[in-house]
Amino acid sequence: MSNLIKLKDYSNVSEKNELTQEKLREQLLKLSADNVFSIPEMSDEEKESFRVLANFNGKLWTQNYTGILQIEDRNVFISSRFDDDSCFFTQYILDKALGMKINIFQDMKPGVNHGGILEQLLAFIFVEQIEHACRKGLYRRYRTYECNDSRVKGKIDITRHIRLNPLNNGKIAYSYREYTIDNDVNKLIFTAYTYLQKRYPDTMKSLEKRRKTVGECMSKFRNIMQPASRQEAQKLVQRERRKITHSVYHDWEEVRKTAIILLRHMGISVENDKDKAQNKIHGVLINMNWIWEKYLESILKDKLKEEYCLKAQHEKKIFFLNGEGQGKRTLKPDLCIFKKENVNTNTPVLILDAKYKNAWSKAAVGEEFEESVREDCFQILSYMYGFGCNKSGIFCPVVEAEEEAPKLLDYTITDEPGSRKYEKFYLLPLQIPKSENNNFKNFKNEIKDSEDKFAAQVKDILLLKVKEILENLEQK
Repeated sequence: MSNLIKLKDYSNVSEKNELTQEKLREQLLKLSADNVFSIPEMSDEEKESFRVLANFNGKLWTQNYTGILQIEDRNVFISSRFDDDSCFFTQYILDKALGMKINIFQDMKPGVNHGGILEQLLAFIFVEQIEHACRKGLYRRYRTYECNDSRVKGKIDITRHIRLNPLNNGKIAYSYREYTIDNDVNKLIFTAYTYLQKRYPDTMKSLEKRRKTVGECMSKFRNIMQPASRQEAQKLVQRERRKITHSVYHDWEEVRKTAIILLRHMGISVENDKDKAQNKIHGVLINMNWIWEKYLESILKDKLKEEYCLKAQHEKKIFFLNGEGQGKRTLKPDLCIFKKENVNTNTPVLILDAKYKNAWSKAAVGEEFEESVREDCFQILSYMYGFGCNKSGIFCPVVEAEEEAPKLLDYTITDEPGSRKYEKFYLLPLQIPKSENNNFKNFKNEIKDSEDKFAAQVKDILLLKVKEILENLEQK
């Protein structure tokens, strides 16, 4: 029996023979957010609703995650539904959206130990965490230094002075405290980072290339400390199991935990470690919904920069009425596009939402709208109303699009007298090429053609005037 189980995201997996094993199926169903690393890190709300597998209408379905899981002696590999064995699609958008230039989804073969792939995914998360934590400054804490020289500062240590300086040699034993980056937590982090550089030099070089802050951080550590040896690392892990509770350094707590997990994966173990089971990580998962949003932004960033300004996750608070009176809601579309001269008006010329889920892919090729699609439509219409924008669209992936031009769906916010009846909603599919001849270069060329067509469609929509829209409606 193979130790590798291959699944696809957003797919019915009830027929998978491997998942008929009750023990494995139950373990996957019960897997919690505390036992996986996710890209990006999950919010508290996402952690509560997290599922690898879910029961729906008596069938098992994978969710919006790709990645690698290790359940006892089994490896579960979840790829995108748009991938074949080459996994070119996932590899491409991870690079496009995040600069993740590592072929982590290659060579997924039965009987192979995939621990190295898991470590590389952990390495990516580790680097991302360090970059995020560095924004508030390097982690510092008080450290006591014991010295014996003529440059006295701090408190003189009489007992130690008598022991070290029996003769009048001009030296004085003293100690002082300093708020410094030279501490065991940073040494733990630096050690894990150095070990990763030795094991995966190409991967770490690629990750560090676009994250100069991380390289600068490690250079500062390198100037004042040495990475711990294997024996020293065991003692470091033992000593530094205390949580970082300081509010300023809250983000460094995640870095500390990841450093310990990485060292454990690389063979640094501690006897009688009570936290080992609690911190057991079964895998790394990538939220494809989030990646698809980042991918949308990356496609349009350069294509529209001359005339337009793009704002991702742009927020606006609006008031609404409920049964108990007035309330407040925050609108946060995936991407708002503004004319550069009107960027401060908070009125975008186009709102786009990225939808990776399967229901939208089906809708884009002419299948009947599912209920979740209708809910998304109402959501984006609320964005239009809240921002005062007359054009919006959904960006989704398809394998075969019915037509190259965007599908135009006519909606009216309200039928009340005086209402605006020129609002337009577009369905903008991006065609995902099939991986043929196992050639990644050809795949990149084909998907770039799809991106160019999509960007051209967006430009056409942006150039469409309200007058023209009204004229089109009058002709119907």
